[in-house]
Amino acid sequence: MSQNSPNGARKSRTASREVRRRQLIDATIESIAKQGFSGTTLAAVTKGAKLSHGTVNFHFKSKEALFVETLGFLAQEHYERWHAEMEEAGPEPSAQLAAIIEVDFDRAISSPKKLAVWFAFWGQPKYRTVYLQIHDTYDKRRSDEIRRLCNEIVREGGYDHIDPASAARSLVSLIDGLWLSLLLYPKTTKPKRARSDCFTLLGELFPSHFPAKVPFR
Repeated sequence: MSQNSPNGARKSRTASREVRRRQLIDATIESIAKQGFSGTTLAAVTKGAKLSHGTVNFHFKSKEALFVETLGFLAQEHYERWHAEMEEAGPEPSAQLAAIIEVDFDRAISSPKKLAVWFAFWGQPKYRTVYLQIHDTYDKRRSDEIRRLCNEIVREGGYDHIDPASAARSLVSLIDGLWLSLLLYPKTTKPKRARSDCFTLLGELFPSHFPAKVPFR
């Protein structure tokens, strides 16, 4: 189809809009990570994105709308990655659970900048309601999948002494705590170590499915 045709022109404009939105979201992540919410103004975002002030006004009605879209982007990015990797891992529940953990500590997902933004939202009472709404939409699906997989592993391995719901909560809590540790203590807490800690827990819970500590990569 010719780029000059109406459909081609519409596709080009749509692509251009998506590129601009992503530039603004990336600049917002950068600004919040460095300066927090108070230092993240529309002027700072447009300067970071190297776009005009009118561009951000065209794409977002307010700074608050931009913030919410930024958190939604991070949540959707995380969801799409772990869900895709889980499906790629095959039918074995232990392989699927391992795939979720691998994504959680992938530097593209748990980079210092992105972790700073996650916890910045959680620490702001003004945005906590929005955070929880997005959490219910995306992250709850991950918690549900982890619980489902723990259920399957318990049944498959005959771990009658293990409560799968408690095991799932323990794993999710460990991951969340390690994310915070990665943010607060970047010199001593590394993604490979955090990942290994998760597999150590799984080895203690489900030794037949996770018989040895997974080596660092």
